Amino acid sequence: MHSRVAALLTAVALVFAAVVVTAGPASAATAPCRQYVYGYGGTGNCVKAIQGIANVLSITNSARSEAGPVARDGRFGAKTQAAIIKIQRAAGIGADGYVGPQTWATLCYHGAFWGHDMQAKADYRWAKSYAC
Repeated sequence: MHSRVAALLTAVALVFAAVVVTAGPASAATAPCRQYVYGYGGTGNCVKAIQGIANVLSITNSARSEAGPVARDGRFGAKTQAAIIKIQRAAGIGADGYVGPQTWATLCYHGAFWGHDMQAKADYRWAKSYAC
């Protein structure tokens, strides 16, 4: 009897572990991008959102004008990293090139789009709604 119970518990544990391992991180709808740290080599829609917001900050804030634009391709490369470092320096926070809690606060709470580039405006609105 004990061996059957032990086997059943082992099977349940293995199934649960497989579900947890294969499920991966939660979607942005249930776990916003801001819960994670992004840096060089990162990919995905959260990186695309970072790029979209960084581009608008570079358009609308002269203190950050040197930060962009960067390709909104969802790949955190050297240009995205350089833009983030420049935004971090302009905001007076640690300039390490990673998008963590302080940088997310800067990206999500500062700046607004006032320009005439409607594609940048649409990218910005999507990025804010998706990541912030």
